[in-house]
Amino acid sequence: MRPRLALVGLLLASCLQSTPVPSPTAALATLSPVSTPAPSPQRVRTLGLGNGLVLDAPTSWTSIGEGIVNRATQRLLLLGNGDLTALPRLPGNGDVDAAALPAGQATVEVEEFCRLSCAGPANETALPLDWSAATPLFPALPLPQDRHQVAVAFRWFAQPLFLVARWADDAPSADIAAIAQIARSLRPDPVPGPTGEYRGWDGLGPLAGIGVGTVQLTPLPAGAVIRPPLRTTDNVPFFVVRGKINVYAFASRPLADQRCEISYDRALDRFVCDVDGRRYEWSRFGRYLGPEPSSDLPQHDVIVRDGIVWVRYTEAGRYLPSVPDEAAER
Repeated sequence: MRPRLALVGLLLASCLQSTPVPSPTAALATLSPVSTPAPSPQRVRTLGLGNGLVLDAPTSWTSIGEGIVNRATQRLLLLGNGDLTALPRLPGNGDVDAAALPAGQATVEVEEFCRLSCAGPANETALPLDWSAATPLFPALPLPQDRHQVAVAFRWFAQPLFLVARWADDAPSADIAAIAQIARSLRPDPVPGPTGEYRGWDGLGPLAGIGVGTVQLTPLPAGAVIRPPLRTTDNVPFFVVRGKINVYAFASRPLADQRCEISYDRALDRFVCDVDGRRYEWSRFGRYLGPEPSSDLPQHDVIVRDGIVWVRYTEAGRYLPSVPDEAAER
């Protein structure tokens, strides 16, 4: 037995000598280059913003609901990984002071900035939000190198908003990573359908289904919010007019005499209304043609969101100009 064992030992020694042990450098070269592992996603809970939108926030974070921040700022929601009531505030402003943000803190806030006019995008924003497009909220405001304040602007049913993130570099990596996850989770709940009433808006279906140059009388949707009689223009059917550029919605009752029932005369290509032996006339785009007293047709806001046309039937504008360039719309 001993000669056989000796032979096996010699063979093992030979194999070990012919196969060199990999060096540490060579072993690292065989691995894919990786950065610091991303933190695992946190458990979340869903919170509403009060305007038909919701988002998912880490269960470990606290939140404060909607409220007035200052004369120009309305808060829909404030989230953070610490005590939100103790956050430092901007002097004379009331909003969170990013420069003085406590160590380890991370916050996310959804705000509306309106005073004489509202700041934010003029067109509807597709969801989910593109957080990679976030930029400094106030570029001219100096911040310490380890404090950050960035925002992404978006528009939801004509409401311009900002999702603002503020954090300190020493905040837990999982909380910093949660900021992008919160932004991406912003969504409608329930999702509005292509037609019917939604929060004071009337869904008319796809834009492609409304022909250029058409005029159609649209009744209020089922479940519509009926306002007091003082706002008669908000409680009646409206005309939908599609021009070459935009879509318009005009109330079927004029301001000059709300007893009038407006109709569209296709032969004349005019809106007309007869009352007490007088005839009021308007162009297809709501411009008043006579007689005095003059008043363009009250307009409803119209938006196109995700290819669907929506009319805000609850707020007819009394003094909006009919059309910026009527000739271009014909």
